[in-house]
Amino acid sequence: MARETFPEEAEKSVISYKSSTDIQVAGMLVYYILSGGHHPFGDISFKCESNIYDGKYSLDHVQDVVAKDLIEWMINNEPKKRPKVEECLNHPFFWTPKEQFEYLRKTGNREEVANCRKADEKLIASLEACANGSFKQWKNKFPPELVQKMDGRKPYPETTLGLLRFIRNFHEHNREEAPHIDVLELFPDLFGCVYKFTKDKGWNLEGKEEMFEKEETKDICTAFTMMSTSTDDPLSVPVQESQ
Repeated sequence: MARETFPEEAEKSVISYKSSTDIQVAGMLVYYILSGGHHPFGDISFKCESNIYDGKYSLDHVQDVVAKDLIEWMINNEPKKRPKVEECLNHPFFWTPKEQFEYLRKTGNREEVANCRKADEKLIASLEACANGSFKQWKNKFPPELVQKMDGRKPYPETTLGLLRFIRNFHEHNREEAPHIDVLELFPDLFGCVYKFTKDKGWNLEGKEEMFEKEETKDICTAFTMMSTSTDDPLSVPVQESQ
């Protein structure tokens, strides 16, 4: 049950059940499925109810940072701060590999990333901390001849910023070779790391247009038929192009 349906909260409002109520319950269900049977507010029933009311949760049984981001949003203690159904379905957790890659590519086109060879040390350090040093030897993942060709006279730094810029330039200037290299397969944790970092930096709030038009989400919609289908502007997570 959602927080606002508790007797203590129901007395404060004439209408306790709203679409946001279903969203919080759905968030608990998403966590239950992804965690293999755990509850975000605790597996002991009497403590679970208390934790729901107090907003105390743990997502330790799910490792996917993008999934955690969605779940945290959905189970927010404040109903007004929870996403609409459309915002849930447009969340990066449901993005296709094509959309995830486009996000990485456009992040690599930001001015801060384009300046990866002379980037601010604090920016480099904060991204590396987010990545836990996972991509320090990223050049080893690509064919040596490709790296040598791309490096030229100005080698890319072996940092996550360098990797993002390498990805952007590789797909921009080597379009015949690009389809044969699956970046998401080479770096399965890169999208989640970059999404979390760019969100924390506020980069996702910049830009006036959506990064791309979302595809239809027919299959996912059937899983949320119990929710309201009211339509507000869908969530977009644009990344500003560098000039």
